[in-house]
Amino acid sequence: MARAVVDVLSANWPVPDQAVQAGLKNVSWPGRLQLIQNGLHQKILLDGAHNPAGVMALREAFLATFGNVRATLIVGMLADKDWTSMAQMLVPLASRMLAVPVSSPRTLEASKLAAACRAIGRDIPVEVHPTLAAALSTCAADEFIVITGSLYLVGEAMEQLGLMSGSPAGERALNDWKEKRA
Repeated sequence: MARAVVDVLSANWPVPDQAVQAGLKNVSWPGRLQLIQNGLHQKILLDGAHNPAGVMALREAFLATFGNVRATLIVGMLADKDWTSMAQMLVPLASRMLAVPVSSPRTLEASKLAAACRAIGRDIPVEVHPTLAAALSTCAADEFIVITGSLYLVGEAMEQLGLMSGSPAGERALNDWKEKRA
């Protein structure tokens, strides 16, 4: 999108292509394909994919980057999203799935998500956990974890992993703004 804006504005404000390339190379988007090395043996990939297009982008990037690696997926979604389509795209990436609720009144019940994942990937272990913290506590020995399905969930993961800067309560309030005013 940034490139499209530069292209549109280039008639009045030309930007050298080298500057555009340098800018794109240095973009940091926390919570979007954010790979963390947690200790010596564990990788955690955070991706706020919360709709089918986002999950498809995550899936394609994961396969292109990590090939046939299967990861532990910790997934929480909102009930008003197309969660069945997203689950169908995510389950084949998993060695096991951990379904959790999202910190939002709009959360999809973790047991409902787990049932759908079990139906999609009958050979993949699927667990239900009451919180993200509980799910993470079972993953200490897992080499690769992907946390996805909701921006809320990824924000919570960033808090728990000590990756948030600024005020988590302030960011959470921004996420909940629409719900509070309704």
